[in-house]
Amino acid sequence: MSKTNEEPLEKEKSGAGAVDYRTACLRFPRFPLQWLCRQRPEWRGERVAWLEALKADAPLRYVSVAAEEAGLSVGMRYATALGLVPDLLAGTCTGEELLGAEKAILRRLRHFTPNIRRGSEHLGNGLYLLDAQGLAQAFHGMTNWAQTLARDFREAGWETRLVVGFTPFACEMATYHLTPQRPIRLFRSRQEEQTQTMRTPLTFFGLSPDQVRRLQRFGVVVLEDFLALEAEEVRRRFGADLIEFYAKASEALFAEFAPLPEEEPLWAQFGCPEPLCDLAGIFEICQSLLRRLLPRLIKREEGVAVLRLWLLLEDGQRLEQRLVPSYPTADSSWVAQLLRLRLERFFQQRPLRWGQRVERIVMLVEGEPDPEKQGELFSEWSVSMSTEDQEIEVPRDREAGLWALSRVRAEYGENCLREARLLDHHLPGRNYVWSPQRESNAWFFDKSLSAKKMELSEESDVEGSPKAEDLRIRRHLSAPLPISNRDRWEEKEGPYQLDGGWWGEAYNRQYFFAREGSQTGWLYWDEDCECWFAEGWLQ
Repeated sequence: MSKTNEEPLEKEKSGAGAVDYRTACLRFPRFPLQWLCRQRPEWRGERVAWLEALKADAPLRYVSVAAEEAGLSVGMRYATALGLVPDLLAGTCTGEELLGAEKAILRRLRHFTPNIRRGSEHLGNGLYLLDAQGLAQAFHGMTNWAQTLARDFREAGWETRLVVGFTPFACEMATYHLTPQRPIRLFRSRQEEQTQTMRTPLTFFGLSPDQVRRLQRFGVVVLEDFLALEAEEVRRRFGADLIEFYAKASEALFAEFAPLPEEEPLWAQFGCPEPLCDLAGIFEICQSLLRRLLPRLIKREEGVAVLRLWLLLEDGQRLEQRLVPSYPTADSSWVAQLLRLRLERFFQQRPLRWGQRVERIVMLVEGEPDPEKQGELFSEWSVSMSTEDQEIEVPRDREAGLWALSRVRAEYGENCLREARLLDHHLPGRNYVWSPQRESNAWFFDKSLSAKKMELSEESDVEGSPKAEDLRIRRHLSAPLPISNRDRWEEKEGPYQLDGGWWGEAYNRQYFFAREGSQTGWLYWDEDCECWFAEGWLQ
């Protein structure tokens, strides 16, 4: 066998006395940081840090090897780190993004084992326990199984540590001994596994330096010394933060983690006896497939969150459509109408011709419990209606509103509705981005703002009361527009100084609000360019 970077591995026994390695632990070191570098490949090998929030006082949670060599460490404040390493690259991500990365990892892992458990409640630890029982025969030896799994993730761009043994705790702790040069370890026997684990210094178990110092002060240096203590003694001497590690070391904690379920895909297909080219026939088949899938989805107490449709043509082409209702629903008539809108729009733009007729239709539905994501969007968003005596507010019809939004997306595509997402940046033109989104609580009508407007309008009628503040919306241009002369602008207000340099090149700007006729512009003077720019206007 040729040498690889996984070697040296312990030689596994074969034949009648072969050892059955039942448990394995896979760890993704610096999991959030690895995800960040996958999103920005140009950051690989650079000095990179991952923070929970891009703020000056935020501590560094994960740092790359190059950043550690430059003197940075976990726990250091972002502002301090920038002072030591001015070219430090920093980023963050949301829990939803890490969950998306985990789903991709689980799909890849299920090619190697049927049962997977998350080894830690904290997703950022990137720790997974794998059932390896009986896989030696399928992969011609546990060594080959481990090497194939590690190679598959390495080719996908992930750095991993893999240990195959007998107990979850021992396998997890052994991953902290591994290095990029030797990322795999196999234990030959339970005795070898237990002996090495009990003699392992506590500095290898992922404890904080403060926790290690507290233990060493009492002569507790290796795991065997720590497990010789009683649980109440650990709590009294070392604090509650070490109880979790003590329970895990006693092999009691992992029993709380249930195997991660693998959802069975709900799909159905229909092979047409004769190729179809008319929309009515295609839609009738789609309805029959939907009626077959919905009862199975309802048994899960779920609604249709995503519907995928594949149309296989005579010439081998495969047309795909993806439909996302406003919220998970089991209403077959609703989903069918949305599907009809999508198909009508699609075939208007791409008519079926002879030789490109539909031979097979495949439908897949992804379920999700109805979490009431829409909340009270349309019942909170009221409209004013005038009567003979007074003006009253009437709530909109929630179901009608959701139906309207679903129809818009069904006909014009899932990305036709966009909303602004705020970013952490000083420059006004860079602190937001437009992204396709489903409706969320951010679309809610702000009742407090409405009440504030009414309150101010009432106060303005009282003599001597303060004037109502300007509640107009500040709009951004897609890019700052240079203007030749500002003298024609009237009622100038400012300047408002804005400067900085941490988030890119240094800048120094003076912002003004000025009027030209009925329009209020939002201008700034750029000292570097020595020119006036229009950033936007007030609506």
